[in-house]
Amino acid sequence: MMQFHLTTQPSRERVLAYYNALVKANVPPSEHTYKLLLDAYAVLPPLNLPAMEKVFDDLCYDRSARVQGTHWASLITAYGLYANDVEKAIATFDSIATHRRAPVNLRNEPVVWEAILHVVAQKGTVEQMEQIKQRMVESGAKATAYVYNVLIAGYARAGMIDKAREVFASMGDSVTGVAAPNNHPQLKTSSGHAKPSTMTPEPTGVVYREPSTYEAMIRAELSVGSREGAEEVLRMMEARRYPVAVFMRARYLLDDPSVSLIDGPLETRH
Repeated sequence: MMQFHLTTQPSRERVLAYYNALVKANVPPSEHTYKLLLDAYAVLPPLNLPAMEKVFDDLCYDRSARVQGTHWASLITAYGLYANDVEKAIATFDSIATHRRAPVNLRNEPVVWEAILHVVAQKGTVEQMEQIKQRMVESGAKATAYVYNVLIAGYARAGMIDKAREVFASMGDSVTGVAAPNNHPQLKTSSGHAKPSTMTPEPTGVVYREPSTYEAMIRAELSVGSREGAEEVLRMMEARRYPVAVFMRARYLLDDPSVSLIDGPLETRH
């Protein structure tokens, strides 16, 4: 219910009401509960950074919960996208390496890189985006379609459509009809528990497109006035035989001129 009132029917009041019900029932918060609380203060208006930081401090002092990449992603996104403080977002990302509750390899989690790339792609410069991208490559972190989506949008926003096309063309396609499981090394249920692995063998270095990748590329093509290019990407997506509802969402981008051409919905990993 907390997640429902965070994403489907947004209401910080209702999120907190269900959290308080958990507290009253002596149910300890899980890692996922902390994630939802962080986003309740960071995503739902009005932005409340002190409250968000208090939740993060509580998480850090809770020895029964692990500080995960999704928690850091919430902080990075809040500072960079919602508070418009790119430098604070970068500093927060950099602080992971020395934080007392951060595992040694936490900064290699794709979701953390997705968050900082999203910030610099939307609010920073192309130079910053490429610097972060290079740092990710050098760190050995596994890229995902969501990282590439951000790069496509960032290059398109800067008018560098050839670079966006280059990123899109460098990707592969997974099993026909489904989103690529390779982008989700550890899927979770709505309660935050890990699902059985859905990983499949993949060639080294290949990043598979998601439906959202096609949407990102369609937006990029439309942003430079290339309807022909957008239609070609849509035809490629149609050939993947995704569910009709998924395909029609992308089709809608070409049919409705009021749709933002660059900024799609910010994906929050739960």
